Amino acid sequence: MCLKNCGMSIKEMKEYLELCLGGVSTIDRRREILEIKRKELQNRIEELNTAISYIDEKQRFYDDVQSGRKAYCSNLISVDN
Repeated sequence: MCLKNCGMSIKEMKEYLELCLGGVSTIDRRREILEIKRKELQNRIEELNTAISYIDEKQRFYDDVQSGRKAYCSNLISVDN
């Protein structure tokens, strides 16, 4: 479960398990696999944080429109007041 929760595919988990069964001599490769997965997860975190920031910005905009602090504008449709 731990490897699955780290985002490893079944193929990656099988490779990792085979390496584990290979003993100490495979530690370097196992560390490499984990480092690659860590970098992928870190990139995903950055993507998610960017998405959250966008949502927060939109929510602030909508709050401002509803409170009358800003006029509504849209890049998608023509808005006539």
